[in-house]
Amino acid sequence: MTRALAITLLVILVGGCAATVHPQPRVLDPVAVYVADYGIHSSLLLPNGDGRFVEYCFGDWGYSAENHCWPQDALGALLISQESAFGRRYVSPAGPEAQPAPVHPSPHRIERVFASRQDVQRLLRALADRYDRGAARAMVHNPDNDTDYVKDTEHYSALNNCNHLTARSLRTLGCRVDGLTALSHFYVEGPQTLEQVGQTASTPATMPAASVRWADEAN
Repeated sequence: MTRALAITLLVILVGGCAATVHPQPRVLDPVAVYVADYGIHSSLLLPNGDGRFVEYCFGDWGYSAENHCWPQDALGALLISQESAFGRRYVSPAGPEAQPAPVHPSPHRIERVFASRQDVQRLLRALADRYDRGAARAMVHNPDNDTDYVKDTEHYSALNNCNHLTARSLRTLGCRVDGLTALSHFYVEGPQTLEQVGQTASTPATMPAASVRWADEAN
């Protein structure tokens, strides 16, 4: 049995396990970031600076961009992915707190984390730079999830999937992430309101749009 297959079987067996996100207790110039759990994959929704949120995702090209979504396709994507995809879509806010409201698909659960404006801008620029590099190779629009996908040079597998990207991104924002990050279940513990953070949040409208360089961090 290969190591990747062993990890995949472990993920299936411990499907109830989760990762715990510990935000910084005090944040300078905080902005709200949202962690979305779609049941299989996860992502962050980051304020884009134009009143919307931007969501990036990482996956297998055939599965994510071309909708080859049969069970054998999912297993093949995790074990022997031939090409990787890096996706981006924009999400409008809804509700009294102007929380992002993704649809098609909609998340099973969404949680809020406060991070510093500077760290969020740095992450936005890094993800946008990674996306722009892929756009020079190929780009397709998947209408089923309203996401534009580009070819990505980072290898996708059970050991490096979209949930690992979520964990790395949260760590870039100064959070501590414990537990199994191969799954989509991220639960936030610690300060989740402005009163707890002790600062004044910047709204998405005042967050300048960004486009920055991504430096992947080890888990």
